[in-house]
Amino acid sequence: MSPKKGAYRLTEEAAPTSVALQLPLPLGDDAQEAPVPTPRISSAQLESLHRQLAKLLGEPLDLVGTENRRSLLSWKRGLDGLLRLRIHKRFAEAAPDTLATVAHFIRSGDKNAATEIQAFAREQGMVQQRPGRARFSSPLGRAHDLRHYLDEQNQQHFNGKFRGRIGWSRRNRRSRRKSIRLGSWSPRNRLIRIHPALDDKQVPTYVLNFIVFHEMLHAIQGAQKQGRRSIYHTRDFRRREQEHPDYERAELWIQSHLEELLSW
Repeated sequence: MSPKKGAYRLTEEAAPTSVALQLPLPLGDDAQEAPVPTPRISSAQLESLHRQLAKLLGEPLDLVGTENRRSLLSWKRGLDGLLRLRIHKRFAEAAPDTLATVAHFIRSGDKNAATEIQAFAREQGMVQQRPGRARFSSPLGRAHDLRHYLDEQNQQHFNGKFRGRIGWSRRNRRSRRKSIRLGSWSPRNRLIRIHPALDDKQVPTYVLNFIVFHEMLHAIQGAQKQGRRSIYHTRDFRRREQEHPDYERAELWIQSHLEELLSW
């Protein structure tokens, strides 16, 4: 995948430079400048991050973990040819595919990779969201009214205890994606957002039933603390999720239509 015009670019063939390239924190209309305080990251975790990125980049590097308030990562190649990388400590808790995206971005400056990394930053609370300013569209879509699904699931599975809003996510036009988030729950805004790819008359109602239920279950159960980590998909969560009457057929439909969803 070649970087788009104007994107940051640094290849192995590039001449040594003292100019630092960086990826800023994803600030926008729904974000504050200061990120959420960083959980304590151990030296062992940083060492593991160092080893993984060096392996992915295929070269030795100097890595410094930061809690930078303005940049997720920055790097430069010194006159000695050594790549020097400053990266937010929260990446020590990132999954291997996220780190692979980081390495790809450093190598190529690919704009889509940058977007994925910034999305990870939002998901991990590295950027504070302002209550009441979340970006979403009306729950009344072209084919489905999300309020119907929310009310039905609330009464059937939560005894009407859920208190929050629902809406369609704003469409993010981008090239071919590797993953898709069909739903999300924002505790700060008490908002469920559903991906607009599901706003289609070909999407069965049982799929929307299950996706909305899944996000409502996140809202009701919250996160379980495990040390300094927050676990959302606990064993109890998975158990309750699988008890939903539409679980199996919704999962089967999503898997069988994944290619279509990814290309949306």
